[in-house]
Amino acid sequence: MMATTPSPLHQSIGDRSARITVWGAGFIGLSAAAAFAQEGFRCTIVDVDAYRVRCINDGTVPLPGFEDKIHLDPRTLRDGRLRAVAPDDTEALAAQIHLICVNTDRGGKAFRDPLEVVLKAIGSAYRADKELLVSIESTVSVRWLDLVLPLLTGATGLVEAGIHLATAPRRDWLLDPEMNLRSLPRVIGTQRAASQALVTDLYGTVSDVVHVAGDWTRAALSKSVENLYRYVDLVLTNQLATAYPDLDMAEVFRLAGTKWNVPALHPSIGIGGYCIPLSPHYAGDGLLGEGQLPLVDSALEWDATHPGRVAQWLTSKFDGPIGILGISYAPDVHVPQGSPTLALAAALSASGADVRLHDPFLSTEEVLARGEGASALSWPEDLASVRTLVIATPHAAYADLPERLSALADPPTVIDSLGRLRGAFAGTKVRYVEMGTPTLIDGSSASEPAR
Repeated sequence: MMATTPSPLHQSIGDRSARITVWGAGFIGLSAAAAFAQEGFRCTIVDVDAYRVRCINDGTVPLPGFEDKIHLDPRTLRDGRLRAVAPDDTEALAAQIHLICVNTDRGGKAFRDPLEVVLKAIGSAYRADKELLVSIESTVSVRWLDLVLPLLTGATGLVEAGIHLATAPRRDWLLDPEMNLRSLPRVIGTQRAASQALVTDLYGTVSDVVHVAGDWTRAALSKSVENLYRYVDLVLTNQLATAYPDLDMAEVFRLAGTKWNVPALHPSIGIGGYCIPLSPHYAGDGLLGEGQLPLVDSALEWDATHPGRVAQWLTSKFDGPIGILGISYAPDVHVPQGSPTLALAAALSASGADVRLHDPFLSTEEVLARGEGASALSWPEDLASVRTLVIATPHAAYADLPERLSALADPPTVIDSLGRLRGAFAGTKVRYVEMGTPTLIDGSSASEPAR
């Protein structure tokens, strides 16, 4: 059988002459653009934030805490392989490969408006005499995919032969320093089988393992499903810890995690982040509340009341004022969106508690703006001013917390959401409670007030 001659666009991927435009300079978009630029492609990254654009062109990662996770190679900036621009840049619009990495959530729900804006912008510059590849890396509802071609072409029903559509949902590696874009397995899927080889070869330049789905719908849904597995598991973990308040459930979960196919999970103040808490809304778009996903409906309903349960536990068992360390959902980065701390702070404030927040990656002004009625806690000066201190996010800046609290005459009781500082507090005079356990580290019962 005679081999099929690659299309001009496919050939330009092979020889790295293809120009790539990446929409969105957040963690996903910026890391993608940096990776493709290092592989020899000319990449333009588009963002509405002028500060981000300026920082990238100056060689600076504009995302606090991500400096060691995204490498901007100065050579790619000097020779023009990487540059950042505003959305109206004509060269960016004219590229034949577009990777969409915009945020698709707002207010804790799936939100497609940014995706629609980008697709219309790409479509405004589309020329029917050239091939075009549009790959959606943002998390999406599969119901949105039917809108992609009409938004690009203004037409419905017919697939344009020169348009290649793909989904390549991104996984992040915020909590695992051993992972990176190249080592993470990548899932891609295309609208048409004819586009598979082209898209596979494109992503193969930056990822060692590329899994090709049967179509772009299955690829898109896989991201939501893998996060939905995690969401349901985490809700169940918090439920079990609530159901057995007199048992050391943190140990139970550790023991269960010794089985080779069971993850070691931990109860916490809440589930945070962009991906996991939002997964029911992407995977269940149009299905939630209709009786088709009763397990997911039940998990969402229970999880929505979890901050109130934690707040009630804290205020009934421990003294105030209550300080909370960590707003970002992941350690050592600025990611306050989807923060379980903010949900807990809102529940505590609603109950009349005096709650104070700190995060090394947020300014005092940002803490007050996001704090749901809480005040700002100054680090480390205000540690002695609170009677209970919740460790929500184990930022590296808090590594010396045991020593700081031990130096106080009357240190606050520590509530460790994830149990990460269990060993560090062992042997100190500080009263310590790990979420999911009934006992303070000094042997006192957590079922009684700390003072």
